[in-house]
Amino acid sequence: MSPAPPIPRETVVLALRAGLPMMAVATIVLAIGLAAMLLWRLRSREPLLLWLGIVSVLYGIRLFFANELVKAALNLPVATQSEIIGVITFCIGIPFVAFFREWLGGQWHKALTGLLWIEIAFAPAAIVWGVILGHYDSTMVGNGILVAAGTVIGLSASAWRFARTPGAAVIKYTVGLFLLSVILTNLHLTGGLQIEPFGFLLLLFGLTYTAAQRAAGREQKLIEVEKELETARRIQTSILPKNLPEVRGLRISARYEPMTAVAGDFYDFLPIDDRRVTILVADVSGHGVPAALIASMLKVAFAAQADHARDPAAILAGLNVALSGLVAGQFVTAACAHIDVEAGSVTYAGAGHPPTLLLRSSGEAVELSENGLFLGPFRHASYANASTSFTPGDVLLLYTDGIIEATMPDSQPFGSERLKDFALATRDGNPSGLVDALIRKVSTTIQEDDLTVVAALSY
Repeated sequence: MSPAPPIPRETVVLALRAGLPMMAVATIVLAIGLAAMLLWRLRSREPLLLWLGIVSVLYGIRLFFANELVKAALNLPVATQSEIIGVITFCIGIPFVAFFREWLGGQWHKALTGLLWIEIAFAPAAIVWGVILGHYDSTMVGNGILVAAGTVIGLSASAWRFARTPGAAVIKYTVGLFLLSVILTNLHLTGGLQIEPFGFLLLLFGLTYTAAQRAAGREQKLIEVEKELETARRIQTSILPKNLPEVRGLRISARYEPMTAVAGDFYDFLPIDDRRVTILVADVSGHGVPAALIASMLKVAFAAQADHARDPAAILAGLNVALSGLVAGQFVTAACAHIDVEAGSVTYAGAGHPPTLLLRSSGEAVELSENGLFLGPFRHASYANASTSFTPGDVLLLYTDGIIEATMPDSQPFGSERLKDFALATRDGNPSGLVDALIRKVSTTIQEDDLTVVAALSY
């Protein structure tokens, strides 16, 4: 087998002159695309960066395969080269339109959504008809019309939409130069020079600048939101009791585990004297700042019920009136218990809340389930008390529904029966042990709701 004849020096020089500038452009475009996608993945999650990255990577790859140097290096047949370029050409419109749809938003979102679906439908049809079945030229005509229309609409809309925003000059000039390069290339007025890639490179710099500005703005907004959430978390933490009440003959323990930075569970105490205390545990529907704001209102409203501290039903009625018309579609469930150590009794009332457990020293678990409507939506709702004995060795366990609704490793909720069994098996002379063990037990899987537990042991 004889060696291949050497390539003439003149041919190599011509290939380098023609190919090197496009190779440089392709490398820059591909690098910008990969950097945008990496930044999206690792940092900002800004959709503009993702779509811009995909467009740039596809365009850069297409420039590489259209380059004579790459063709010679890979020894690609002309048909294979055309097929690769064709597939990329027919697909690149999808992320391009998606970029402008995300960027423009507002009134343009719907129109560009229609264009996006056209691109999604066109791409596979064009690949089959143009690449596989060989009707490449006719398919490219259709693609050219679609690309030209989409480019003019998208870029013109962008120049108009952001005419008065920071960086508008960058957008205006890069859009204008790219449109000029596209028009001159398609009208064959460039004398055979490929100026469209350089126009795209300028456009890419403009879009990258704009996308980076938006990503930086979104990042700053996220930082501000995080600061506000941290402030809200500190405020919410401050509304919870800093110290547990000291009542002779009673040991009290409480734990609160929010699912998010700010949440809607709440507990508080109204100490009456050194032998009596009233406990409130409440759960605001929903999560986040709205629930935390209602919990803050609940704190103030509960403190205002000091005159009714011996009457849980009256407390709940007062809370309901105070919250009526202020919860904006949300609601609050609550359990309120008044413990009188001297009388050896507990009086309980509920508002749509899970039953409170009374763990008897005899080993029996009793549900205190006197319940009325939840707080907030129904201004004239009424509540009733239920009283029972509370003697040394008894434990009163109040909790929110995050405890019994927690999904366990067997994919079943923790549930009331499992709570009874666990509480009876875990109780000892220190209620903090029961509270800590219960929180650990229901936290073994992904936390699905806020968790609040208050336990009071008579001794």
